[in-house]
Amino acid sequence: MKHFLIMCFLSLPMIGISQSSEVKIDERLLEVFDQAYLNNLQTTNPFLIQRWNYYLDNAYYIAEDVKTTQHPYLDVVINDVKQFNIFLLEREQGIKRAYQQEVAYRINGTNKVLVYYAAKDFTAKLNKHLGRTN
Repeated sequence: MKHFLIMCFLSLPMIGISQSSEVKIDERLLEVFDQAYLNNLQTTNPFLIQRWNYYLDNAYYIAEDVKTTQHPYLDVVINDVKQFNIFLLEREQGIKRAYQQEVAYRINGTNKVLVYYAAKDFTAKLNKHLGRTN
């Protein structure tokens, strides 16, 4: 019994550490994914939540549109380029990124383009952000 109590006492800090390091769910993910699914991922695959949280603001950049015939961009509708949900945009407008190269979409009604980083470059940025680079 004494050993059991000692083990319980020694494991309390571990429980506190594991609960305090829980990955937070960005509220914008709730616009696209079910709450129960996200809660499950918090436990089973917290890295995916980290990746998605980072993706929301770092998978793309907004640039000035270069008016040339060499870049026949598809259009995308973004009401507020300073605040939008990239996952929601992908779902509603069917936009996609590519693994090897950047992909750009002209933002309808503006002189700007939404440019996705190549997926491989995004992953490198994420790893650097998380301190996972060599």
